[in-house]
Amino acid sequence: MPREENPGAWPAGLFARLWAFVALAVVVLELARVALWFGYAGPARLPGWSTLLPALARGGRYDLAVTCGWALAVLVLSLPWLLLPRRWRAWAPRVATVLCMALLLAFALLSVCEFYYYGFYHARFDPVVFGLFEDDTRAVLATAWHDYPVLRGLLAVALAGVVLHAVFARVTRWLERRLRPSARWARVALAAAQVLALALLARGSLGTFPLVRQDVVFSPDPFDNQLVLNAPLTLYKAVRAREKEIDIGSDPQAGLHALGFRDPQQAAAVLGLPGGSDAQIADQLFATAPGTAAGRRPNVVLALLESFGYDLLHVDGPHNDMLGRLRPHVAHDYLFTNFITGQNGTHPELENLLLGSPITPLTQGDAGRIQLPTSAALPFRRAGYRTVFIYGGGADWRNIGKVFRRQGFDEVYDERDIRARFPGAGATAWGVYDEYLFRFAREVLDRAQEDGRPVFLFLLTTTNHPPYTLDTPHRQLPLDPAALGPRGNPSMALRRKILATYQYQADQFGAFLDGIEGGALGDDTIVAAAGDHNLRDHYVYSLPTEQPDVDRVVGFFRLPPSLRPAQVDLARFAGHEDLIPTLVSLALPGARYFDTGTDLFGPPRPDDHGLALYSRTYLPQGVAFGLTQPQWHAWTKPYTRIAAQGSAMPPAAAAEVRRVAAGVALRDWYIRTRVLSARHAH
Repeated sequence: MPREENPGAWPAGLFARLWAFVALAVVVLELARVALWFGYAGPARLPGWSTLLPALARGGRYDLAVTCGWALAVLVLSLPWLLLPRRWRAWAPRVATVLCMALLLAFALLSVCEFYYYGFYHARFDPVVFGLFEDDTRAVLATAWHDYPVLRGLLAVALAGVVLHAVFARVTRWLERRLRPSARWARVALAAAQVLALALLARGSLGTFPLVRQDVVFSPDPFDNQLVLNAPLTLYKAVRAREKEIDIGSDPQAGLHALGFRDPQQAAAVLGLPGGSDAQIADQLFATAPGTAAGRRPNVVLALLESFGYDLLHVDGPHNDMLGRLRPHVAHDYLFTNFITGQNGTHPELENLLLGSPITPLTQGDAGRIQLPTSAALPFRRAGYRTVFIYGGGADWRNIGKVFRRQGFDEVYDERDIRARFPGAGATAWGVYDEYLFRFAREVLDRAQEDGRPVFLFLLTTTNHPPYTLDTPHRQLPLDPAALGPRGNPSMALRRKILATYQYQADQFGAFLDGIEGGALGDDTIVAAAGDHNLRDHYVYSLPTEQPDVDRVVGFFRLPPSLRPAQVDLARFAGHEDLIPTLVSLALPGARYFDTGTDLFGPPRPDDHGLALYSRTYLPQGVAFGLTQPQWHAWTKPYTRIAAQGSAMPPAAAAEVRRVAAGVALRDWYIRTRVLSARHAH
């Protein structure tokens, strides 16, 4: 029997495999960290070793913590073999080998997946990753197969597995020769010492809290801080965050406390609200639109346009027409140039926009059966509007059909309804082409005119989405992939497809507006539209310098002549949280609504801001990353580029971020309170 399988010397064979796994896993995870750096740091940072090396050193501690934790798990799973008869004990190291190699391959595969995930979302693994199972899984997989080198990636991981196995065997033999003292007592003592060492390294800290619960911030640059954690740990944290998002727990003040507030009264004081009892504070979270109702109320259309980021408008021109029929409306109506996305995914943005919720995914659990007073549709329904939700995909996606019927929408239409009305309508993997969604919406508006009952119409498009399929008849507009410049996606073919679907969406939205302008609806319809988030993969961004481009989306309003204000500040900071307050203020004077933001056609306010992902606050002076311990990045090029390194925050900006945090905390508290009260009553 080979020496390493001698049952009498089992500790050496088993522990040699555990330490070989730890060493190789740390190397794999450190290489993944380097790949993220060179893949996404941007040319301005390279070679940047003065910041990369601290990230590698700090990240190495997390790598040791994760890998030693898994090594302990392998040890536990291998030990039962030692309780078997003597001739079976040699299987303990063999079992350990299989488990260690499986883990090494899993770490390599996770790291590859996260590399591309970061390129798409500009973030490490987060709860959005579970969209693989919650979205149309077949469509997600088809998109991944089409847009990413899946086969090459799998082959690379398989080749890495062959190399890792060979190195693992050599390292194991080398270690075993050094972990095998002759005396039995020495073997037992060495085994005990190694278990203790693995446990201490897995904890990563001798302090009160283990390493994985400590702050990863070591640099004023958020990109550097993102490098610290490894893919297994970011996935674990995403799982934990996902669990917390679905089950909001039993403490209505959990969000308040997380944002640094003792109770609702303290947050209310920061916001300048009168305070009082919990019920009084909850009442103050609702506002009443100024004025009184007079005459017929206008139709209101609110469109959430897939991936309609703002930065592609910078490359719009005669040879690269990004607007099509939307162009005259942009010139004549209102395009806000500093409109910030609320969330980084379509479904989170639906809950943010239509429910005013910082908690997401709120409606995937039992909260989806509760009607929230914060719903955007309710003020319109109370005012006598017909409330209609039209989605280009299937209403079973994230269960939105059932959920939003409970949230004040009288009717929810989806791809099946649109294709029943237009049998020739084509579709992508995600839903019907935008042309047919807008045609369906136009018929809903025409019916509202005939019935004399105004409609609140919410639209959600799908076409401008990976894999950027466009095999439906459409207008051919000038298109120049080279216009994206050196930071554009290296694939010219993919650039062309991205630009084409963006053009198509803009052009079809413009055609929809043409139809409104040219008929009786023109004097009687408000239209607001915003991108749900930016495009994912058209540019390679240098972060955090170009973070504003990542967060900025199209924010557009079309108003009837009677509602057009004399003057509008189109450069003010705004975002999704301002859409419903603005629409209610325009269409429903005297109506009560959940106050998430500002009337964008009212006078500019000193507290105007844009809030991205309930984390980044955009202000005229700069951008604050985080709401509890914000890192400040001043503008280096007004409203387009920020400093790569953090700096001292101006007192006025710090006070504003604190107010923003208080507003978010109270919204979180109110929604938790309503959900928990309804759950208790049920």
